[in-house]
This record gives sequence, structure tokens and C-alpha cells, in this order.
Amino acid sequence: MKRLLGSLALGVLFLCTHLQAKILLPKPKEVLVLYDDAGPYGYMGKEDALLLRNLLGHFKGLDIDVMPAKNYTSGDMNGSMAVFYLGTTFDAPAFYAQGSKAQKAYADFFKDAATLGKTVVWMNYNLWRLQDAWNKNGWGNGTMQDTIGISYDYYTGIPYNRVTYKNTELYKGVVSFENPGANVGNCFEEIVGNRDMYDCEPVMMMVKIVDQSKVKVYATASSTFYPNRKADPYIVKAGNFWFVGDIPFSYMSEEDRYLAFADLLHDMLKIYHKEHHTALMRLEDVDARTDTQNLLAIANAAQKENVFFSVATIAKYVDPNGVENNGVPTEENLTGSNVAKVLQHLQSEGRIAIVAHGFTHQLGNMQNPYNGVSGDDFEFMRVVENPDHSLNYLKPAMNDSGLWAYLRMHSAKSMLQAAGLQPFAWEAPHYAAGPSQYRAIREVFPVQYARMQYYPFETSTDPAKRFKSIGQFFPYLINSDAYGYTVIPENIGYVEIMPNAGYRALYPEDIIRFAQKLKVVRDSVASFYYHPYLGADLLPIVIKGLKAAGYTFVSPSSLLK
Repeated sequence: MKRLLGSLALGVLFLCTHLQAKILLPKPKEVLVLYDDAGPYGYMGKEDALLLRNLLGHFKGLDIDVMPAKNYTSGDMNGSMAVFYLGTTFDAPAFYAQGSKAQKAYADFFKDAATLGKTVVWMNYNLWRLQDAWNKNGWGNGTMQDTIGISYDYYTGIPYNRVTYKNTELYKGVVSFENPGANVGNCFEEIVGNRDMYDCEPVMMMVKIVDQSKVKVYATASSTFYPNRKADPYIVKAGNFWFVGDIPFSYMSEEDRYLAFADLLHDMLKIYHKEHHTALMRLEDVDARTDTQNLLAIANAAQKENVFFSVATIAKYVDPNGVENNGVPTEENLTGSNVAKVLQHLQSEGRIAIVAHGFTHQLGNMQNPYNGVSGDDFEFMRVVENPDHSLNYLKPAMNDSGLWAYLRMHSAKSMLQAAGLQPFAWEAPHYAAGPSQYRAIREVFPVQYARMQYYPFETSTDPAKRFKSIGQFFPYLINSDAYGYTVIPENIGYVEIMPNAGYRALYPEDIIRFAQKLKVVRDSVASFYYHPYLGADLLPIVIKGLKAAGYTFVSPSSLLK
């Protein structure tokens, strides 16, 4: 298998190289991402850089280079259209010895940022370092303040928990729920109505605007604890220099300032996409045992609203311990089932698209972590449930075997095709798989329709570090993520009126509110999913709410053109 894939890859490489020489493909636009990696929290720099790299994958034709700032050499940004610096370590240069290569790297970076005229997006810490070096060395035509119209201002101590962008109030690192095992112990707590709110990212680096004519404020930050205080600049543009007051990936949620940053990437890169807002619906966890009456009722409700939807389909239903079948181990393929016949009919009428939702959506005959039944358990991740109902992600199943994952999803695709269905994408059960698994399955399905898991330290020899993952959702289509996938987003959640113990309920009004906030992104895709067991009653509320918010429902394939 590996030898065959390798031969195919070489053939494709030769063909692409030959074609490029013939038609002279345009050179990719270079973007440089720098991050801090010093100190006890240095790992956060690489994590955040990976999340930024994925967001940048929304824009076609970018050549994205990611590296620690300590490795920068003079002139590295020369070929770049934009440079992003993630200041994740407070006073990062101070962690290195005077005269060291790392200190020189920072000094070279500061000088180039001040003198080369490149678009620089500076996020969070260490702006004072740039200002001090700029003013001390007399770079350009004057001080940093005189040149770009802003100066570093000291942190006020205000617990900022809101960001306003496009007249929309967003959270700033606020978690509006506490799932089992959530790390909110150090977060400032407030009560809103009958809900606990956890302000987990209240710190913000401040800038002072010294020349209004040179500066544009795009987003402001405020605090509900100081309602009479004037809002402070959060994202500003000063000439070619942008400043973002924190790291917007920290404690991001469906209502977070992450959305403002994602939208402003268009302006930072000077790649402008047309304002349009589309919506996607996905029906989740459909297998041979799904109630066909519910399935047809949902399809009819969608048709009345002229809504195309996708169906996340499990090719093989498995109940190895008979949990749902009176103690009798049971397997049932989708092929030949009544559910398959309904899906075939809907597919033939052009009303649905099929997504392969794993192969069995469970793993062997074990509890992983619940009961071993398809639709309930993880498939590509080994997981145990803790006494407080939180989940412990141990490691990817089969030690992250890419071949094992490839064969499972190849089987899923073959079985769905045998059932008369044509899957165009896949979705990892519970949005979890290993890095090698993701990459191997990409050979079967180059499109992922999901939220994603990423592994910043997947090359580490320490298994605990190697398999430490971070999750990310996207407000728009990602043309190429770190794995090479095209990612169709899911970003406003799902209706869940009876959640597992300790977890939050989500109602149609929550999904609609998330979509309303998401609309600050100029080319947003409001994407939700819905379970068949809910019946059709709640679905029209969500659909009508998204339409009223200004969204147009489309097929996922229309995003891929």
C-alpha cells in the first residue's frame, strides 16, 4: 500500500511540476508567522501559531511560514506580504542571555518591523520592547509614536470581558458555562441572570493613540464591571502596523472576539472577500437504526423551508454488548436498510449530501467511554469518563495508526457507495482523531466537515506531549488547513435540550444568537447540526431564525467551487 501510494505521489509530483513549467502558475504570496516559545508557558506560542496558520488557510494562494521569533534573521520578512507576531511570553527577549543568538534575533526582528515598511500584525505582549528599541536607535524619521501615531500604554488592571466590533458585542475570553473538568478555577466569575460567567482572559495590553489622523480603531474593549468607563482600543491599524490587545485564540467561543480577528484578517492581508452570509445544516448520527419517520419529518420540514442539508451517516451500526438489543450483540450495515432507501430517495431528488461520519462511530467491544454503541462512543480516540463526567482523552486509537484509519474510512466509503450513497466528505466522530489518522484519511476524503483537533507537538518523543491536542472551529471555509484539508465549518453548535450530566443545554435561541454574532465576519458560514431523535418540531425555529438574521441556506458543495 505504501509503495503504491508513493508511486502515485511521485507521478502526481512530476505532472504538477511539468504543468507548472508550462503554464507558469502564480507564485504564492508569502506570510510569516512568528511566535514566542520561552518561559514556563512557552508552549502556548506554538499552539497559537498553529491556530493562526489554520485561519490563514481561508485565503487561497498563501505560502505560510511559521517559526519561533528567536530564529528570525535580518531580512526574513523581505519577501512577505504580511508578518504576524504572537507575543505570548511576557518580555520574551529577557529569557535569553545578553548577546545571544536569540536576543539578536529579536533585535533584528524589531528593526525590520520598524524599517522595512511591511504590514506587521503585533499581538499581545512586548510592544514596549519594540518601542524602546525604535526610539533608542532612531529608526526611520522619528520615534515610534511620531511615525505610526500610537505608543505602548501600561496595563490598566481593568478586567476586560467584552469587545465591540461592527456595533456587535462579543465576549473577550468569557466562558458562559462550566463543563465537567473545565479549567475555570482562576477565572473571575460573575452572575448574569441565572447563569455563571467565567471571565478567563481579562488582561489586555494597551496602546495610546497620540495622532488620531494616523490611526483607525476597528474594535474596542470594555468591562461590564466598569460600565461607566469609556471603551479602550482593542484592534487598531496605524499605517502598516496593526496591534491586537491580546491573543484572540485564548478561551475562544461561538460569541468571542475571535470572530472580529478572523474577519479583520481580510484587511490585514489586503485580500477582500465579498460580503455574503450563508448557512449550512447537517443531520447527525444517521445509521441503519435511525427512525425513518423522524428522518422523513425532518426532510419534509427542511423542504418546506427550501433548505438543502447534509447527512452525517454511519455506515455500520454496532452494539457489541447488546446494550440496545436485550443483551444480544448486534451489527447492521446501512446497505439494504430502510434508512438507506430514504437517503437514496432524498439524494436522487437533490435534497441532501452524504458525509461519512466515521465507519462505526465506536471502537471494538469496549466502553469508549460510554457503552460501545455506534453514535455514542469515540472511534479514532481512546477516551475514558471520569467520576465527575469529564472526559480523559488518552491517545488516538491504535496508537495513531494512519493505515488503520485509512482502511476504516475506505471501508466506510465503500459501504456507503454499496448502499447507493455518494459521500463527499467525512467527519471524525465527536470531532476527534490523531494527526497521522487525519492525514491518512485525507487520501480517501480530502474534505472534512467538522470542528478539528490539532497537535502542535506531534513530533515529540514524549507521548503525553505528542498527543496533546487543541481544538478549533472556523467562521468560514478553510481552503487548506495544517493537514492539507479543505474544511467546511461547523461553528454554531446543535440543539441539545437533554445534555449529558453536567453539560450545558442548547436551545434554538442559542444557535440563532451564535449566528447573529457570527455575522460580523463578512463571509461567514453559519453551520449547525441536528439530531434525528429530536423530531422536526424545533428545526423550523432554527431555520427561520437564521434566515431572519440574514443568512441564505446553501449546499456545502457550493462552497467548494
